[in-house]
Amino acid sequence: MDTPRIKTQRLLLRPMLESDFEAYCHYAMDPEVMQYIRPIGTKAEVKEAFAGFQKAWLGEEGQWMALAVELIDTGDLIGDVGFRYHSKVHEQIELGYKFHKDFHGKGYGSEAMDALIAHIASHWPFHKLVAYCDPRNTASYKLMQRYGMQQEGWLKEHYKMGDEWQDELVYGVLKSDLKLV
Repeated sequence: MDTPRIKTQRLLLRPMLESDFEAYCHYAMDPEVMQYIRPIGTKAEVKEAFAGFQKAWLGEEGQWMALAVELIDTGDLIGDVGFRYHSKVHEQIELGYKFHKDFHGKGYGSEAMDALIAHIASHWPFHKLVAYCDPRNTASYKLMQRYGMQQEGWLKEHYKMGDEWQDELVYGVLKSDLKLV
């Protein structure tokens, strides 16, 4: 399955390229950006994860379809968005996103996710969209709510970030209730 190229007013969502690695590291190794996502690994570990974004996406359960988010005006990589089948049997697609901190609060996350979710809705079979976030990450769950996603659970001490247990919110929306923006 080909990785899509999606153009919005200010952004190009496109496949990750090997040449994106250093720009990717600027935000994927930034403690402020990653504080609610996962511990920051070594550059070699980040390289391994990054390489996974460049593999052909076959729609397999658990494999992320990651798209680079590039500013059209400058060609700068400012983040990435993606999705994966959380469960193919239950037709659940999980969403994910992260952006360089210099581009937070400027509407780029909403613009990229609007385009990605519209693409998913018109190209991939699903019954439900799901997403997860740390309860302290208000920007993330507000973005989820934009699409009609509702909090469906609060998982106490659900995962470890470094040496500390973290809570996690579960958000979801049925395809029939999805708000396309």
